[in-house]
Amino acid sequence: MAGYIAELVGFVLLLVFIYRWVAPPLKRLMDRRAATIAATLSSADAAVRSAEGELASAKEALARARDQASEIVERAHETAAQLRLEGERRGREEYQRIVANAAAEAGLERERARQEIAAEIGAIVVDTAEKVVAAEIDAPVQRAFIAEAIEAAEAIA
Repeated sequence: MAGYIAELVGFVLLLVFIYRWVAPPLKRLMDRRAATIAATLSSADAAVRSAEGELASAKEALARARDQASEIVERAHETAAQLRLEGERRGREEYQRIVANAAAEAGLERERARQEIAAEIGAIVVDTAEKVVAAEIDAPVQRAFIAEAIEAAEAIA
């Protein structure tokens, strides 16, 4: 039993030694480590809040950029529609101008052809009249010349 009491006294002394000289520095080390961990956690929380704020501002910027892109695309569609309408209007004007020029040209050509035909018919009539006058006053010969002149004029017209 004396051995047991000696062991018990030794154990109590060991506990007193640990409590008096080992525990306080160990507690200080543990407190410093806890303070460091707490500071790290608070800085991590601050970083998370900051990152959340940046994420929110980035999402807002992205939404604004999407809105601007939508507006740009919409304006581009409107501009394309206006340009298409303008091109169609110009095309119709050009078509009408070309048709008007062609009609005027056709009218001029028609008038020139009439003048040429009138000149040819006039030449045939003059030629026939000369033949009629040159021929003797013979009615059947004159009628034949006149019929020939009418046929020539109808062939040209």
